[in-house]
Amino acid sequence: MTQKIFFLPLLLALSGNLMYSQAGNIGINTSNPGSKLTVNGSFAATYKTTGTSGSVDADDYYIAYSGNSNGTLTLPAAVTGSGNFTGRTYHFKNTGTATLSIAASGAELIDNQSGAGVASISVPPGYYAFFISKGTVTNTTWELILLSSSDSLPAAASTYAFSTISTTSRQSLPATASGPYINGEINYPQGTVINTGNVMNTANGRFTASTSGYYMFYGSTQFDNGAVAGAPNFAWAILYLVKNFSTTPNNVLVQSYHSSPGILVGANVSCITYLNAGETVSMASAAAVTSGTIYQVVVSSFYGYKIAN
Repeated sequence: MTQKIFFLPLLLALSGNLMYSQAGNIGINTSNPGSKLTVNGSFAATYKTTGTSGSVDADDYYIAYSGNSNGTLTLPAAVTGSGNFTGRTYHFKNTGTATLSIAASGAELIDNQSGAGVASISVPPGYYAFFISKGTVTNTTWELILLSSSDSLPAAASTYAFSTISTTSRQSLPATASGPYINGEINYPQGTVINTGNVMNTANGRFTASTSGYYMFYGSTQFDNGAVAGAPNFAWAILYLVKNFSTTPNNVLVQSYHSSPGILVGANVSCITYLNAGETVSMASAAAVTSGTIYQVVVSSFYGYKIAN
């Protein structure tokens, strides 16, 4: 070991590079190192690419995941005492078409700045993640420094489903004789503006969660009896966001109520809710009229977006 240390400066000098030591600092190609290690030149570390799940080890530094199916790369287990690698960093880039998960080892957690540690971090296609070891051996042993996209917008193939649709067609619905009963979903016969992953069914107006997580919804419509025979006034009108309308049509997430609004009134509703994969949210309405048996809505729009797992 002593011989290796003795010959290192000589080898560096012979190869055209110089290593200096000053006040406890080491410099490469500089005689005035201002930090513990100062490199006056380029720096290189291990670049690795993989298309399968596996473990991250001490020889890794930057890993590009090229898989076309979901995969997991597991960070090294924390070490107590000698061998503790506080400050070790890893870089990951998802260059594939599926979701990459970066997981802590065993019961260890990752600090993602949310106030509570998580077992893993999802890295969608086109995203980059940067981690550092905290040196701790229990609970949050890793810290997420950065999770960002290579583009300014999430990739269309990511799990963060999005849909926004609108229609100016009139839709006739049965008026309620008594009680604020939900009597119909609002649909969008004029079609879709954006519909990532085909999460919106325009025929019934239902947004279906492609994966479990938290979703944001916003909807609006105009109750308008101007084209209904006799132009009856509304006794009241309510706009809803409803979860799983097909099985539980009265499962209301939020509502907007208007009393005696005349023949015309605009309404909007919004909420954030957790959905399991396959559950739906749709915009629905109910209204009572002073005469006749129907009412109409027109100029309707609905927006849905997954915001978090």
